[in-house]
Amino acid sequence: MKINDFTVRIGGQAGDGSLATGELLSRYLRRDGYYVATDKDFPSRIRGGHTSYAIRGSEKKIYSIHDKIDALLAFDDDSLKLHLEELDSGGALIYDSSKTRITLDRNDIKIIGLPFTLKAKTELGIEIIKNTMALGILTKLFNLDPGLMKETINDTYKKRGEKILNDNLKAYEIGLELSKEETGLQNYSVNRLKRDDNKLLMMGNEAIALGAMAAGCRFISAYPITPASDVLEFLSKYLPGEGGVAIQAESEISAVNMAIGASYAGIRSMVATSGPGFDLKTEAIGLASMIEQPLVVLDAMRAGPSTGMPTKTEQSDLNHAVYGGHGDKPKVVLIPGNVEESFYMTFEAFNIADEFQGPVIILTDELISWNKQVVDKFRLDSLKLSRGKLILKIDSKDREFRRYEITDDGISGRTIPGVLNGLHLETGDEHDEFGHITEKIDIRNKMMEKRYRKIEKIKGMLFPSEILGEGENVIVGVGSTMGPVIEAMEMLKKDGIEMKFIRIRTLLPFLEDSIGQIDSARNVFVVENNISGQLENILKIYTKRKDFIPIRKYDGRSFRPGNIYNKVKEVL
Repeated sequence: MKINDFTVRIGGQAGDGSLATGELLSRYLRRDGYYVATDKDFPSRIRGGHTSYAIRGSEKKIYSIHDKIDALLAFDDDSLKLHLEELDSGGALIYDSSKTRITLDRNDIKIIGLPFTLKAKTELGIEIIKNTMALGILTKLFNLDPGLMKETINDTYKKRGEKILNDNLKAYEIGLELSKEETGLQNYSVNRLKRDDNKLLMMGNEAIALGAMAAGCRFISAYPITPASDVLEFLSKYLPGEGGVAIQAESEISAVNMAIGASYAGIRSMVATSGPGFDLKTEAIGLASMIEQPLVVLDAMRAGPSTGMPTKTEQSDLNHAVYGGHGDKPKVVLIPGNVEESFYMTFEAFNIADEFQGPVIILTDELISWNKQVVDKFRLDSLKLSRGKLILKIDSKDREFRRYEITDDGISGRTIPGVLNGLHLETGDEHDEFGHITEKIDIRNKMMEKRYRKIEKIKGMLFPSEILGEGENVIVGVGSTMGPVIEAMEMLKKDGIEMKFIRIRTLLPFLEDSIGQIDSARNVFVVENNISGQLENILKIYTKRKDFIPIRKYDGRSFRPGNIYNKVKEVL
């Protein structure tokens, strides 16, 4: 018996409205008190090609979908070919009987054919509205609240005009009528939970944009790129109202240099990109490090290399973030594991960038960037801004301002244009304390050492590894692998296998907080979305251990708990 935890996958052709149905169901579940996790899978084109949207609702906090789904809503034949095996025993297959007839040799599922397209055409004259109609059968199967579903439809479509709203409400009523002969799923007990309006439904890109605004970011420049574009789009809508600026640059290179310029002027600034764009920003990130200017860079990783698969997920930019670019340069690389953490980590990224005066890279992946989770309302009163050694008044007229003054902690006073007595030079060449270009050996050594001392100073601001569970066997992962790993650990615990999960949240500088536990573990499994074992290779540099057990996935799709569970069971 499954109680208050179920997953629905909706499949169809790109552009036919299938994703809109998933959005409505997600919003309903949030209103009904459920936590939500989603997983979109669609091609990188506007129309055509199979797309699907998995939505999981649970009374417990979740970060991933299940291995199995409880209902498959299939609007095209590809949905059956690709997802039928995911359908759990006792679940339901719902298909459009106005287009096809389905004969399956499965007695363990409920098969429901309803004429969605025919009804949509004959009664409303709009085929695409069949998707809203299909919510009626989902309401019936999972004992959802029709009144709350109508409220969700109303709030979703009311700004799009009276006709669109009324058509969707009517479509839902038709779906309920079509479903009246059906019964609920016998193997499920899905109850209505207590509504909680203190919970928010959002995707990672929205959380990052909100975190940036809360941190005082008032400038973003970006070149549109999948899957990071939503950050620019969100801030383009809301930054101007806060006196900020959002610019769609003509290139990735222009975008990052604009942000560095804005930072030089004293404005908290960021750029958002994905792998191919991150490549092009590498030289400018080195410039920010050399001239010691704060900069926040978001790299929403996708499947590469080159154009790769723009709408698929991967974790293959770890090496680039840590090692990319020529020369030794201090920088910070942070990796959030869920949507909620993306908000808080982005906020702190701006503080860290100001404190140590250099680039902070936030690595997410497509699964976090584009997919939605229910999060608790953000605790804004817990957030504190820190601008570091930003000097807005200089009293001394006795000596030239030393922008790159050598200090014990490596961090110099920073000023901005217009501050009296704060005149100084900034150059990408090696320079002395005043910014004058130099190649003198002693000054070069002192400036390199100065810049690297800054990292030690700000280590206390960075995010330590999160450690969950107990046991002599360890799983290590980063980013969106968090959800599937936690679910896999729960499955293993039922088999009597205790596991410890070490989730690394600061990749550079690599913190020492988890090294001892990794070295002393009996077995260490490394879960990552790439083929070359980039996280594993980083661990080999900082730990004494060399015998890691890889669990890798590189087909562009996210991990499922079963991928991890099966590998651990195979070894232990």
